[in-house]
Amino acid sequence: MAGLFRQNTLTSYLLTLLSCLLLLLTHVNNVCASPVAKDPPPVNYVDLAAHHWKRVTPIVVSSEVGDNVSVVNPTTDQVIPQGPGTDGGGTDFSLTAIIWLAFVFVIGIPLALAGIRLWRFTTGMGVGLAVAICLWAAFVNTVSSDGLSDIVLTVIPVGGFVVGFVFGMLDFGRWAGILLIGVLGGLSVGIRVVLLRPGLLIHAYLVNWLVLALFMIMGLSLILSRQHVGISGCCAAIGTFLIGLGIDLIIEKQDGMSFALRFLLDRNNSHFLAVVHKGYNPSMMTQIILGITLGATPVLAFAQHKIFKGPFRPERSQTDADMASLMDTESGIGAPEKPARVSRMQLLKSRFSMA
Repeated sequence: MAGLFRQNTLTSYLLTLLSCLLLLLTHVNNVCASPVAKDPPPVNYVDLAAHHWKRVTPIVVSSEVGDNVSVVNPTTDQVIPQGPGTDGGGTDFSLTAIIWLAFVFVIGIPLALAGIRLWRFTTGMGVGLAVAICLWAAFVNTVSSDGLSDIVLTVIPVGGFVVGFVFGMLDFGRWAGILLIGVLGGLSVGIRVVLLRPGLLIHAYLVNWLVLALFMIMGLSLILSRQHVGISGCCAAIGTFLIGLGIDLIIEKQDGMSFALRFLLDRNNSHFLAVVHKGYNPSMMTQIILGITLGATPVLAFAQHKIFKGPFRPERSQTDADMASLMDTESGIGAPEKPARVSRMQLLKSRFSMA
């Protein structure tokens, strides 16, 4: 009965966690862009990439000579000011780009090679990465055209990662970390599958998120049904994704997987020209990196599962048990011994028994 209660409680927590993550990543929308002109310029309207946008599809307006391009909200006929849409990624090997390079390699390599063995480090990574992704997606989707500097958009998610990492390392954050490892493991595989084709895997933008949701549920199910196999596989998936992202950042700079993530996650009207209008057309190198990292995931997952056969949470070693026993013994030295309690029946028998 107790096991069934814990399972039901865990399932409820899991569904709540998944729902919150999906809502934050898929339904966040720009609320900061404000109109700057009362009437759009008298030019020709061109409807672009309606299937890549949610709700009202902005319209790109170009002048007759093509030297001036604006984005107009077709409902209000107001011009939407546009920002650069770099989303904290920087340019080439700028400071923010170097920070992200260090970030993905420092986290990705340990998870890919020995995530099942790192226990508190792994659960901390799970919570920290989830917080960082949610913060980054929330900010890039709500900033105005003036936006925030790249360094600010880098510091905010990295700072959130540190807070989440500390939470996940504590005992009360352990289960949250394990569950989020499952969510992120499935998400990391699903993102690579969706990004393999130009313009995303499926023509309709929202359907791609349904595919991602399916992969996240699969990762969670694997964690809950077979914890050792699930954690090994999800850690390998997250690690290979981050390593691939780092390699792609070195080779393709901000035009490879970096732009692909912005195309998938950034639906800010103020970034329409820089993201959706530009379109997602991955280079051959980016597609190769996506494919290789997907292929390396089951290999590293199997290696972790076979090499590190112990439980995810390390058992107390014999040395720890001996130390605990020694502490108990030392705490009892010098304490007065309590007399043994004698029952009334035993006392009567001792008095009236024949010698």
